[in-house]
Amino acid sequence: MDKKPAKDSRGHLNARVKIEDVARQAGVSPATVSRVLNHPQIVRPELRERVARAIASLSYTRDSAARALKSGRMRTIGAIVPTLGLSIFAEGVEALQNRLSENGYTLFIANSQYDQRRELQEMQSLIERGIDGIVLVGGSHAPELRALIEQARVPVITTYVSKAQGGIPAIGIDNQRATRELTQYLLDLGHLQFGAIANVPPANDRSRARLHGIQKALADAGISLQQSQIIRTDYSLAQGRSALRQLMNDHPDTTAVICTTDMLAIGAMAEARKIGLTVPQQLSIAGFDDVELSAQVDPPLTTIGVPAAEIGRGAADYLINAIEGLPIPKTVQLPFRLIMRASTAPPRSRPASARRKSIKARPK
Repeated sequence: MDKKPAKDSRGHLNARVKIEDVARQAGVSPATVSRVLNHPQIVRPELRERVARAIASLSYTRDSAARALKSGRMRTIGAIVPTLGLSIFAEGVEALQNRLSENGYTLFIANSQYDQRRELQEMQSLIERGIDGIVLVGGSHAPELRALIEQARVPVITTYVSKAQGGIPAIGIDNQRATRELTQYLLDLGHLQFGAIANVPPANDRSRARLHGIQKALADAGISLQQSQIIRTDYSLAQGRSALRQLMNDHPDTTAVICTTDMLAIGAMAEARKIGLTVPQQLSIAGFDDVELSAQVDPPLTTIGVPAAEIGRGAADYLINAIEGLPIPKTVQLPFRLIMRASTAPPRSRPASARRKSIKARPK
């Protein structure tokens, strides 16, 4: 076997390990090493393994600056998400990163906390780093962001929505259609007294669309929600609890509550139990997202399943193809799933006075 690069007295390499050194160590051509690094999916597994062992043995790292000068690209992608505190975004980012890594790209992640100005700042920072493509969430952005995208001339795709807005391509689900289907399911069970708990900050067009879907389905059935039957709040478990208490105090006849996220719904279920309402016998509760916890709570939560991993992989494929100059669609609509679990059931009548008593008798 060829001799390894010389080391100094401390065991450090005297010169930076080159791709040719890795090729000699693995017994392959430099072109094969390059393919393993940049397009591993087209290389036979046994060759990938030999190259991987050589890379580990020589502690080889790629010279990103040199590659960028040669190709004009940094092979980096940026993603700006509202938060990683919600598993629906964490799952999507993980799938995005895995697919990008398979194709030789590195992912930079930033969060906006549902703040359009912060999203704009993070976008500026990513572009200044020479990013090759950017993943956003939703269709509500500061006006300056679109101008920044046009100036930077990098491919951008937004996720978790199914319609392109402002020239930004999209991949995701139809949020409004999903809650219309969920609401119709509850109507078909026989519910007539509804409430909604929604997190609808200005930057969250997904939740706004979900709320509109609830209202549209009810309106089609001749039911109009009063403003006091819609509790607008944050997305946490605690906010779901306080929102449910407020809703039931104001509207004790409510038999079905639809939440725009699973976290709100799980919080609502916990509060229902605290104030003496059994789910679903006395109160049906439904959520949105199908986070892992939703199937484990008691009772398991009826919800809408969002294909987060498929969205992440699709966004990666879109950007890779766009960077390579391949044909790309303007919008991709993925299917959602209505998941019917034990947190919803046909309504059981109960006197309003009894409900009011059970709520107010317990301490806040």
